[in-house]
Amino acid sequence: MTTLPPPIPGFPDPDEAPGTALDTEGPSSPLDDRYHVHIEQAHDAKMNIIVEDRDKSGRTIVRRWLHTPDNRIIEIPLSDRPRSSLFRSLQNFRQVIFDAFLPIGYPNSVAPDYLPYQIFDSLQAFFSTITSLLANRAILQGLGVGDASSSATYALLLTILKDAVSRVATIVFAYRFGLSVEPDAKRYRFLADLFNDSAFFLDLASPYLGTWAKIAALTLAEALRALCGVAAGASKAALSSHFARSNNLAELNAKEASQETAIGLVGLLTGSVIVRFVESREAVFSLMILLVFVHLWMNYLGVCCVQLETLNRQRTTILVQHYLGTGQVLTPAQVAQRENIVFWAPFIRNKDGVLVAHVTYARSYREAMPDGYQPVVYGDAGFRLIIWRSTGPVVPMKILLSGDKEEELAALEAWILAVRIAWNLGRKGGGNTKAGRIIPRLRTGGWRLDEHGFETGIPIRTWTAVVGDEDKVEGHAKKTQ
Repeated sequence: MTTLPPPIPGFPDPDEAPGTALDTEGPSSPLDDRYHVHIEQAHDAKMNIIVEDRDKSGRTIVRRWLHTPDNRIIEIPLSDRPRSSLFRSLQNFRQVIFDAFLPIGYPNSVAPDYLPYQIFDSLQAFFSTITSLLANRAILQGLGVGDASSSATYALLLTILKDAVSRVATIVFAYRFGLSVEPDAKRYRFLADLFNDSAFFLDLASPYLGTWAKIAALTLAEALRALCGVAAGASKAALSSHFARSNNLAELNAKEASQETAIGLVGLLTGSVIVRFVESREAVFSLMILLVFVHLWMNYLGVCCVQLETLNRQRTTILVQHYLGTGQVLTPAQVAQRENIVFWAPFIRNKDGVLVAHVTYARSYREAMPDGYQPVVYGDAGFRLIIWRSTGPVVPMKILLSGDKEEELAALEAWILAVRIAWNLGRKGGGNTKAGRIIPRLRTGGWRLDEHGFETGIPIRTWTAVVGDEDKVEGHAKKTQ
């Protein structure tokens, strides 16, 4: 008899303990309540062996096989009902379509909110394709197509100008907002299409403008498209990282490109018919307004479906304020329903709903500390929360992260403290301190604390040291004045 290898660590010994039941989807599994045995052992014992091919998650059964003692491999149907060859062919064709446009192992290989987002994303891509056809016709007219007085040199120079402005806009936007896109990925994903639709309207209006106004409109439209490209690309990368759950980020991006290609093809065919029959100015503008509205609405519904599990300033504010009011921690799905996609600023309200504080992360020590008086400072390992004196209704609060003893959750803890203090500003009675116990509950509530997006500018850390020679300090201060 063949000598069997020792049991693999972490797996049950087939001679001693039963295997763990698997949580399967689809057809029930005869392996769920049986021992996991070595194939060699069962073969030597002249036993029939049932083998199942499952996806990576182990939840979905793909195929089932019977390995007989005489070494025959027989496929076992997953259903007891007889299937015709036509039904099997259709089922195989459906599986090919699924594998071509959805990540392998779907739905277990992606986040639960992947499909709702992709449905709305595909719809907005369809309407965007039709809109772009109408705009492209206007661009050609703006470049002089069909105009005997226009020259090829004019069109070439205009194209060069548009391209140059587009490249400069790309560099400037990436420099100014590059760090802001990932923390607010949903906002920038929506703004990207808002930029693009604004460019469409400028293209559409360009044939009816004078020479210089036409050049300005087409150039600005190209700059807006550049902003759309940067914002959409960066925000999609952040969203794809959220959707990928099985080390399949590259495949997920490839399948999204396949989806956009197929939807774009359908949009081109539909748009070709529409462009042929819609030519008057009034009809084109009316159709553009309708298409842009539907396009933006689909995009908005899509980003609203996304349930990000990482914390940023807005999501943390929603979580902490709800926890202070009810003692309950919201789930990512519940917070997603409360998020403001476009219009949100770090102005914090107290328990009565009154705006009382404006909280920001300081970009320097000079920005954090006011001149002329000592502010109120709350400190902990890794951060300082500096509250300025204010005669107005809104109190400035500055968060200064420390490099002396940087803590992993310092940025999160500082923002929680700021929201808790603001919650009690302008109210009588003692402050509510239970927000300090929210972090352990965030971990069990489905939130990822290993990544966060609080700092939307260049990250700054401060180091402090005590200088004993006061004369040297005063001399240095005089030199810098």
